[in-house]
Amino acid sequence: MDTNEGKGEPPVPGDYGAPGPGEEAPGVPTSQGPGVQSGGIPPLTPGGGGGDQPPVEFMPLPKRSDSRKKKGRGGVFLVALVAAIIGALIVLVAFPWAFGVNPWDLVRGRIKKVSQALVTQNGKESVRIVSPTQGAMNVAGIAKKVIPSIVNIDIRTAPQQNPFFSTGPQEGTGSGVIYSQDGYILTNNHVVQDAQEITVRLASGQELKGKKVGADPENDIAVVKIDKSGLPAITLGDSDSLVVGELVVAVGSPFGFEQSVTSGIISALHRTVSAQSAQGQSTTLTDLIQTDAPINPGNSGGALCDSNARLVGINAVIASASGGSEGVGFAIPIDTARQVADNLIAGRPVSHPYIGVLGQSITADIATQYGLPVSSGAYITQVLANGPAGKAGIKTGDIVVAVDGKPVNSMGDLIAETRSRGVGSKMSVTYYSGNDKKTAEVTLEEKPKNVQ
Repeated sequence: MDTNEGKGEPPVPGDYGAPGPGEEAPGVPTSQGPGVQSGGIPPLTPGGGGGDQPPVEFMPLPKRSDSRKKKGRGGVFLVALVAAIIGALIVLVAFPWAFGVNPWDLVRGRIKKVSQALVTQNGKESVRIVSPTQGAMNVAGIAKKVIPSIVNIDIRTAPQQNPFFSTGPQEGTGSGVIYSQDGYILTNNHVVQDAQEITVRLASGQELKGKKVGADPENDIAVVKIDKSGLPAITLGDSDSLVVGELVVAVGSPFGFEQSVTSGIISALHRTVSAQSAQGQSTTLTDLIQTDAPINPGNSGGALCDSNARLVGINAVIASASGGSEGVGFAIPIDTARQVADNLIAGRPVSHPYIGVLGQSITADIATQYGLPVSSGAYITQVLANGPAGKAGIKTGDIVVAVDGKPVNSMGDLIAETRSRGVGSKMSVTYYSGNDKKTAEVTLEEKPKNVQ
C-alpha cells in the first residue's frame, strides 16, 4: 500500500495491532510501541465515533452452487404459478397507479415518452413524464448485452498445515469479466490469491482451466488466462464520467448462482475503505464506486455496468453487519482496473507511489481525550526510516491536515491523495507538530519491494 511507517524495520501486520503499510491503524495500544519517539505523543486509542458503521470486508467465496439442477415438485410449481399471477396483477394494476398512470393506458401503449432528467425548453426547465416500465426495460437490455461476457470462477486451494492442525483443500466461487477476445479474464485478487486450481465457466456452460497471469493486492485486481479465442469481451466504459444517481447493473455469481443480475444506482464516488479479509488482513482501497445494487458473496470480480452496458467497475467489497447485501457495496473503477490489467498482461510491474507512514484517523473524541490541536486529520504513528515523509522532516506524532491545500480529514484521505499521484510527484503536506503548523514538500517514491 502507499503508506507505511515505522522507524527502522517496517512494522509487521499484527505487531502492536499494526496493519500493513499504508493502512489505517485501528486500535494501536497506548503503551509505547515501535516508532514512538521519546517525549512524543503515544499512539492513540480510538474512542467513540464510527461505532455504528458496519464492517467493510472482502466478500468470502461461497461454495459452488448446484443451481443448474432442476428442483421442486408439482406443488411447488403450482404455488409459484399462483404467486407469479398475483405478482403480475400487482405490477399491472397497483404499480402504475402509484405513479399516477392509468393501467389501461399502459396496456394500450399510450405512455411511450420517457425522461431521465430536467428538460430545458425556451429557457424554462420542465419535467417529462416517466414511464414506470422504463427502468426494467433498460436493465433487461443491459443484461442481455453483458451476461455473455461474465464468467464464473471456481477455485480450489492447497491443504493448509501447521504444527497444531491441518485442513483439506477448500473450494470457493467468484466472478470474472472477459477482458479480451483472446482469453484474458479480469477479476479480484482476493478471488484467486489462494487458488491452486482455477476453473473458468463461460456463460455457455463450457468449463476451461484458468491460469493466474498476475495480481495487484493493493488494488485488489487480478488477471486470469484461459486457452480460448473469439470470446465476447465486454465493452469498457469510463469511470471518470460517472455521476451519483445514475443507473448501474451488477452481474456475477452471488452464492454461486451464475449470471445473476441486480440493479441500483451509484450512491457515491471516490470512497476510501479499509477492507478485512477472512484471515483478518486489512487492505485499504481508494477511489471506489459505492452502489446500492445488491452485491453478495460470489459477486466478487463481477461487473458493474452503466446504462449503455459498458463496464465501469469490478465489484469487490461490501459493508455489512450481517454478512449479506445491505445496499452498501463498492466496486473498483474500470479506469484503475484497466491500467493494472494492462500492466499485468504485458508483464510490467504495477507502480505504487509511496509516502512511508503508518497512521490512524483522528476523531473529535480522540482530539478531546489527548488535547490535540485539531479535531480531524491523519495522526502519524510510525515513520519509515529513509522514506519520503521522513526525508521531508515529518515525525511520529505529527498530524497531517492537508495535501496541496486540500483538507485531509482521515488517514484514508492521506492514502487516497498519495495513490492519486505518480512516483516522483511532489506533495505539499501541511501538518501539526505539537501546536506548531508546518508545511513540507514530500517527493513520492516507488514502494520498496520489501515493504508489504
